[in-house]
Amino acid sequence: MKKLILIFCGMCTLACACGGENGPDTPAQPEAPTGLVLHSATQTSLTFQWALMQNATGYNWTLAQGGTRVADGAVSSRNVTVYDLTAGTAYKFSVRSLGTEGFMSEPATIEVSTEAEEEVPPTPVVDPPVEGSIKYDDFCIPAAEEDGTPRAFPGADGGGMYATGGRGGKVIHVTNLNDSGAGSLRAAINEKGARTIVFDVAGLIELGSTLVIKNGDVTIAGQTAPGDGICLKNYTFRINASNVIVRFIRCRMGDEKKTEDDAIQVMEHDDDRFTNIIIDHCSVSWCTDECASFYGMKNFTFSWNIVSESLRNSIHNKGAHGYGGIWGGTNATYHHNLLAHHDSRNPRIDHDYVSTQKGPVSLVNNVIYNWSGNSCYGGESANDRGEYRKYNIVNNYYKPGPASKASKKIWFLDPMTSCSNCVKAMGTSTIVPGHFYMDGNYMDGYAAMSADNWTGTTAKEELISQIKASEPFRYASNPYKLRIHTAQDGYSAVLDCAGASLVRDRIDERIAKETRNGNYTYTGSNGSKNGLIDTQGDVGGWPAYRASEDQLALVADSDGDGMPDWFEEAAGLDKANAADGPAKGLDASGRYTNLEMYLHYLVKDIISAQNVTGEYTQL
Repeated sequence: MKKLILIFCGMCTLACACGGENGPDTPAQPEAPTGLVLHSATQTSLTFQWALMQNATGYNWTLAQGGTRVADGAVSSRNVTVYDLTAGTAYKFSVRSLGTEGFMSEPATIEVSTEAEEEVPPTPVVDPPVEGSIKYDDFCIPAAEEDGTPRAFPGADGGGMYATGGRGGKVIHVTNLNDSGAGSLRAAINEKGARTIVFDVAGLIELGSTLVIKNGDVTIAGQTAPGDGICLKNYTFRINASNVIVRFIRCRMGDEKKTEDDAIQVMEHDDDRFTNIIIDHCSVSWCTDECASFYGMKNFTFSWNIVSESLRNSIHNKGAHGYGGIWGGTNATYHHNLLAHHDSRNPRIDHDYVSTQKGPVSLVNNVIYNWSGNSCYGGESANDRGEYRKYNIVNNYYKPGPASKASKKIWFLDPMTSCSNCVKAMGTSTIVPGHFYMDGNYMDGYAAMSADNWTGTTAKEELISQIKASEPFRYASNPYKLRIHTAQDGYSAVLDCAGASLVRDRIDERIAKETRNGNYTYTGSNGSKNGLIDTQGDVGGWPAYRASEDQLALVADSDGDGMPDWFEEAAGLDKANAADGPAKGLDASGRYTNLEMYLHYLVKDIISAQNVTGEYTQL
């Protein structure tokens, strides 16, 4: 018996030596994830992060509530965001490392809660004006515009200020949040002829593909949406047409569909093909390439928008790629925009790669906050004729944030003198740097640079002598105008009024607050720091955009002319006669249709607030 026991023990020892966990033929397996933390929490989402484990091929995770599994999945990264949760609820999150041959480690766990739901005050019900009580003075048309000339809308400035959009055409109501089909925004955009698009709904439109305006003569009036307004998700909003007005829309793309693209864009290889476009009071974020890029067009305005939080380490095949935008065009004006929390391209001013336009392009009263890799740069051309691009960079407010101070790239302008893409596209090795008129720009915390803007460039004296313009570059043809503030007054006006500000969502509220305070709230879940983020889940994802029953009732439009019944009654119009929509009875000067006067009436207080100071100037 002793012999049998000894033989058995020897066989066990041999088995352990040859085939055990740490044997030479067994791959090393990962340990359970370490460093598991709750990265961020909202009322409806939780974002978790942990350390990358050696030898792990991926991670399996589960989320349970009260012992019941509510979500699970597998990821190859070290973070995950779980959506559609219940506010103020406790959850248990577990994650295991995966190895080869089906190996799964012990779980790492953490118990957390979503944020409690805030008590929402009842929606105030405002008594509409009494019948016939709205008079011309109540529309608050800017005094400087009382010259008899119609703009795209009261308050429109810059190269796109004379767009007519859908003026006098049909009215199309968006009645649902579907991606396509009857009543959808896409169906309205795809129609032809002059048209104004109004909204009877509020919420998130989950695009199934890129949304493209191919047929011009259109006004998209986002300010007509009830409640919290409209937000586009998943894919790019692209304008490939002329005579387009877009206002008070949010474009928060995100990376859920894993597409490398911009949130909003106008891009055309055929210079000046698309003309008379104005994008005003929109909110743009969470792109995987640039947030907002525009070039190849003519007579263009991008005004009073918030462009924030490009996704830096997301799904782009080049890796870190969180960029603000590429800005160019002919007679193009970019004014009173906030660019915040982008690594680079704040903006990248256009170059001879896709388009070869020479401007002029004006960047005026923009606020640039918390860049890292670069602020404003570019402007180069590629030709043997000495033709250069023309830029006016005037009264912008640059505010270095935590990412800027870490990178130490503090300047107004980095003019480019080389460009491999330009050489390849144009077939010449001769690079002509842009010419710049710079004046009145302010760098927060850098008095000498603010006093002499040309000390705030990367250019040496020899280059400065070539590219420095002594006078602004003027626009051709029509008398294009712009209200110009001092950099400091512009800073305040932008933070108060920019973006889809009829009802600011929590994203824009936070971005404006962080810019004022010079700080940040969130970091990236894939390595980005100092306010730069990697995915929309880092900041809690999309808000819920809602409208109460009372707010929905206020868009009731009996005759379908785009003006709700309450407004027609208050303005002395006939809510049963659609013919009074394109009529011009409400404008004492006969410039704008009654529908356009209503669209302005909705946002007149914002337009008045942003025009309190400043000087109305011809470009």
